Amino acid sequence: MVVLASLGVAACGRSAGSSGDPNALLSQTFSGTHKVTSGVLNLTLTINPSGSSTLNGPITLSFGGPFQTRGAGKLPESNFTASASALGHSVSLGILSTGTNGYVTLQGSSYRMPQATFQKLESSFAQLASLPGGGNGSGSLGKLGIQPLHWLTHPTIVGTENVGGAQTTHIHAGVNVPALVNDLNTLLEKASSLGVSGTSSLKSGLPPATRARIAASIENPSVDVWTGKDDKTIRKLTVALTVPVTGNTSTQLGGMTSADITLTMQYSNLGAPQTITAPTTVRPFSEFQAKLAAFLQALQSAAGGALGSSGGTGSSGAGANTSPSTGSASSVQKYSQCIQQAGGDVSKMQQCASLLSSGG
Repeated sequence: MVVLASLGVAACGRSAGSSGDPNALLSQTFSGTHKVTSGVLNLTLTINPSGSSTLNGPITLSFGGPFQTRGAGKLPESNFTASASALGHSVSLGILSTGTNGYVTLQGSSYRMPQATFQKLESSFAQLASLPGGGNGSGSLGKLGIQPLHWLTHPTIVGTENVGGAQTTHIHAGVNVPALVNDLNTLLEKASSLGVSGTSSLKSGLPPATRARIAASIENPSVDVWTGKDDKTIRKLTVALTVPVTGNTSTQLGGMTSADITLTMQYSNLGAPQTITAPTTVRPFSEFQAKLAAFLQALQSAAGGALGSSGGTGSSGAGANTSPSTGSASSVQKYSQCIQQAGGDVSKMQQCASLLSSGG
């Protein structure tokens, strides 16, 4: 997400043209050479379940913060926060880049990323930035395989609104769902080719039958775009859709019948200088790995309990202040060493979890 967000901050720009033709406005917004040097980015994914007896209220994931570019091909300075809120619990993780070093912050403590980890992040950004932009000049979105002009349908101008400190034209459009799913499939293929974690099995993308099933399951899709009146720079984008839930999945989720899903991206204070400062006090990164893994284990147990799972007795107190208190100081130390020796291998890291409950 850090890499994709950093690439996205260079996706906007200036273009002149008609202010009354929604198709022309969309073409100007998603095409051409675009550049933004600084500002604040916010991404929010909200899932509102319906009909569930166990999932009450929305599930919200958010990611964003200030950024300041450092030039072509260089990882920008940024201070992003990733947050999640569900089932009455919430957690946030800070991810800061000075452009040359990376830091993460969890539960009030900051940790410096190992240089090898940060260099991998930097390398992924450089590879993304070097990808060809696509045939229609859609800039950084085209690099990712996302071509909005291919799947936005019947656009209409809603009106003029102030978004992120700028006057914008609000455009509402429908969605050609199969075309959108094909773009997302291309994004997965590109992520796999760049070695993004968790996508190695998607080098050939999703099978056509799977894409067809996904497209057929999406209901009421729509997109809203807010583009700058003067510079045709995107300030806000919202994608909304509904997914029906049936069968065993519905049963496992407490009788859920559907989920309304909304994804919003917004820029504000574009062009305003941002100051990104590294933490003054940092802890060993191994402590962060142990704390994060223990927190995720507790959160998983809490979620399993809420969904009626027999696989855990997670405390209802799991949340932003959860820490690896499930074992003694000795077990936590052994767990931390095990995480380090796992070297990023997820299966090995999962095996380390037993050390937290072994009492040392």
